[in-house]
Amino acid sequence: MDSKEIRAVEITGSVRQPVISAWGRMSLPEGIVKDGRVMNVESLSLYLDKLISQNGFKSRDVMLGISNQDVIIRFASFPKVPEDKIRNMVMFQAQEYIPVPLEELQLDYVVAGEKQNEDGAFLNIILVGARKKMLHDFINAFSGAKLTVKEIDSVTMAIGRAALCSIKEDVYAVAGFNHDIANLMVFNKGVFSMARSVPFSQSVAWKNENGNYSKTTSVMADILISELRSSIGYYRMQSEDSVEGVYLIGLPDIRAILEKFRDAGYEAKIAQPYLDIPVRNKSSGLGNFSTNDYSAAISLAIRGLGV
Repeated sequence: MDSKEIRAVEITGSVRQPVISAWGRMSLPEGIVKDGRVMNVESLSLYLDKLISQNGFKSRDVMLGISNQDVIIRFASFPKVPEDKIRNMVMFQAQEYIPVPLEELQLDYVVAGEKQNEDGAFLNIILVGARKKMLHDFINAFSGAKLTVKEIDSVTMAIGRAALCSIKEDVYAVAGFNHDIANLMVFNKGVFSMARSVPFSQSVAWKNENGNYSKTTSVMADILISELRSSIGYYRMQSEDSVEGVYLIGLPDIRAILEKFRDAGYEAKIAQPYLDIPVRNKSSGLGNFSTNDYSAAISLAIRGLGV
């Protein structure tokens, strides 16, 4: 969700054979969510209840995706240890990589791969931390709508999984975005190599000369291009590999933003994940469904099937 709307998808079946059985989006009045954080718990509960009741959702269990500045993603390398010892090792050493006291965070991690050098074998770990207060605000809002949050995931990671299932280049960049946040990633041979989130509101370009927000597609595209250029530049400083492609996943106005990328010299493409997932009852009023609009939600729901 972002400051403009909530998006949700219900998926049945299995991780290997998912079926989209319900979906919907609900516009939000200004002030309920801001930059990916809950500002009004009670009002968000009301709109969540409307979203679920008006769009044929049957499950009350939720995989929640969040994206805001209270979510911290860091890449770390730890000596390889047996699988049953990884969690203790990560939790013991994570503070070296996280600029916030760990007691303020809910911390999780993903093993992204392994590497070998002259010092031995190492695990590449993606650390994901989220401030507990921010999480509690979301959980309370969902509880108020009689929904149970079964798991919380980073939208950046969800978009990354969507990209991995649909893009074939070895090294590529992804700009995922919603109305509030840009999620920028670089992948190398199927592995997350870099990820960062940037609120549009942090950019000087997002405010007009009167100090008010100027949320136009053109300004959004300019910020995305600038931030992606910086991200690719940083990646190239760390790696000898060149970025082969640039892909967009998100909304709003993705095709207009694509044209702006191409005007800036990027041979960008719109990623098309999940096109092969069957959609149940698509003929009954659901003809405007686009997997790109719901990529993060689909990724979250598929992950939920395996939880």
